[in-house]
Amino acid sequence: MERELSNKALAGDALGQFSLNIATGLLGIITYYYTDIVGVSAGLVGTIMLLTKVLDALADIGMGVLVDRTRSRHGQARPWLLWMTVPLFASILLLFCVPDMSSSAKIAYAVATNLVFFIFVLTPISIPYLSLMALTTKSPLDRSLMGLYRAGFGYLAGMVVAIGFVPIVNAMGGGRSEWTLLAAVFGAIAAAGIYIAFRSTKEKYSTIQMKESGEVQKTLPFRTGIKLLFSNRYWLIVVSAGLLANILFASSATSGMYYAKYIWGDVNLVSIMGGIGLIPVLVVFLLSGPVMKRLGKRNTAVLGLGIGLLGLLIRLIDPNSIPIGLVGSLIQAFGMIPLMVVLSPMTADTIEYGEWKHGQRIVGLTNSVNGFGGKIGTALGTALIGWLLAWGHYQEGAAVQPESAKQMIIAFNIYVPIVIYIGIGVLLMFFSLEKQYTKILDDLENKKEQIG
Repeated sequence: MERELSNKALAGDALGQFSLNIATGLLGIITYYYTDIVGVSAGLVGTIMLLTKVLDALADIGMGVLVDRTRSRHGQARPWLLWMTVPLFASILLLFCVPDMSSSAKIAYAVATNLVFFIFVLTPISIPYLSLMALTTKSPLDRSLMGLYRAGFGYLAGMVVAIGFVPIVNAMGGGRSEWTLLAAVFGAIAAAGIYIAFRSTKEKYSTIQMKESGEVQKTLPFRTGIKLLFSNRYWLIVVSAGLLANILFASSATSGMYYAKYIWGDVNLVSIMGGIGLIPVLVVFLLSGPVMKRLGKRNTAVLGLGIGLLGLLIRLIDPNSIPIGLVGSLIQAFGMIPLMVVLSPMTADTIEYGEWKHGQRIVGLTNSVNGFGGKIGTALGTALIGWLLAWGHYQEGAAVQPESAKQMIIAFNIYVPIVIYIGIGVLLMFFSLEKQYTKILDDLENKKEQIG
């Protein structure tokens, strides 16, 4: 199948991922903001993150149904990007604007603002945005390139937050007001990116239009949709890999700050850890297209995981060594980038597989349940840090931590990622959809011609 999207459209679409990763990058450092700037207990922070994200994950299911039923002149997914542009900026600002109140009031404020952000802003952006890949193109090459562009822009955004935020905010003074001001700047950038993504995309394969034309069945009860999803073995593999990946993404977004501060002795070293990650981004961005064309999406991801695992093993040689840690981190950074590139295209491919097998094209619900699994992973990854720190008797804001806390910091920086890399690799070895995807597209096209 020939390409349907221009490189300009792909870049504009990818700014949506840039914005989402700015937002999630800020959420990655909010644990540090709560514990070391605001002064909330690490254990309580972990529990807050878990509860709010679990509730948010439940909202994803309803959002998927809503996307499938949205009717607008802009389409069924695109309008949500437009509607959420201003709320995205406002909610990020509120997250990093905790007033100087009693401890219980701070906790209540954190819970309330996290719920608003996750349920009423992030979910109505992320689920429609994820759905756009299946709604804008069926071309395998376009989807691979879209995944590549999104991953590249998204990882760049994560690096911008990881490299720039802490050094800049510390140079500004490092107080609460400085954190609020800088978060507002990043929030404005994220809002602008979402709006550009809205303007850059066009839906060509609306589920509603396909139902009206008879290409897919006209009705699909929620229970039936869930049953069809869980009978799609390839979707189960992708959603399980995504859950594990999000555990790692969420924990790594914050864990580096604690590692730099308490294992290496300088929190500003986190910017170097983040900065060296730009090298893998550039290399993978240039090479992923040819590698995916030669090896396929799954094998590209597995290759990356193997390289990342090697980097983690190098870090184990001496967890306290800065040079060894930086070299290992550089190699480790290659590990998850290919997976980030291929997960969304693989998810979109499972939609065609489900349509081919069951005669039903389930876009919104597929991405919403994927989002549910991803956010459960994010919740567990974020909560894991707070719980392990509490287990290691972490002292909030202290200049020096007990040895037990340092061991927990090493654990969620090195040992937990090793387990997750291996788990994802094993799962992906069972994903063989690429071998039959061309036949699936041909069968669906023949069906469309027969209906026409």
